[in-house]
Amino acid sequence: MKFLLVLLVAPFLFTFSCVEKNVSDETALKRIVDEQEWGRINRSKKAVKLYTQTADQYFREGNYTGALEFYNKALVKLKYLKKLKHPRAAYIYEKMGDCYLKLGHKDTAKEAYYKAYNIYLKFYGENNKKVKEILEKMKKVDS
Repeated sequence: MKFLLVLLVAPFLFTFSCVEKNVSDETALKRIVDEQEWGRINRSKKAVKLYTQTADQYFREGNYTGALEFYNKALVKLKYLKKLKHPRAAYIYEKMGDCYLKLGHKDTAKEAYYKAYNIYLKFYGENNKKVKEILEKMKKVDS
């Protein structure tokens, strides 16, 4: 439905923008494409937030499989945004590690904690509270 709307509105916007500002066709088309990309980026940012909130709720309720599903969806959106090395991604990896640990998958939990550790370490340095917490979680998995 939205795609159809874009197809119907884009030519009108293209024509209107060319007539109103007397700009070239290429410039007007580029503006439309840029606006569409801006919309996709903003929708992806909102999706990351909503997926993470939903996953956190599932985690609090003890539905670790459901939480993992939504954490993975958030990671897909972060990948689209090219932010897999961002602290939000580290938070998601940490929570995924917690889910895997609750489900009894220690090796997978350790991998997730390791990814979170590397991101937190890069952003905050080794003396940060989050970095130390992840190290403690990794030690617990080993024991």
